[in-house]
Amino acid sequence: MKCHHSGGVHDFAIETDGMACCPEHGVTLLWHGQPITNTELAEAAASGARLDDVLGLAEQLRGDTHSTSCRAAQQPHLADGHDHCRRPDCACPCHTT
Repeated sequence: MKCHHSGGVHDFAIETDGMACCPEHGVTLLWHGQPITNTELAEAAASGARLDDVLGLAEQLRGDTHSTSCRAAQQPHLADGHDHCRRPDCACPCHTT
């Protein structure tokens, strides 16, 4: 296993069956079970892409001019939601002022 922190590549200084640690960069990886395969990784990426498509369609069907993030930001504990809005036509006042 290699540490790729800050563009450098070197072996982890400490590596066991359940973890790898690079004290130089403060990176620790913990794992259990078998490593993920390329097939599993591709399936997860495809699932994420399908979820993005479904969420995008739901957003279009909603019919209003505010993004989900900006609607959520109306709740006091989610006020930073505006920072995550990626809808170019969002009419939320935080974007139009």
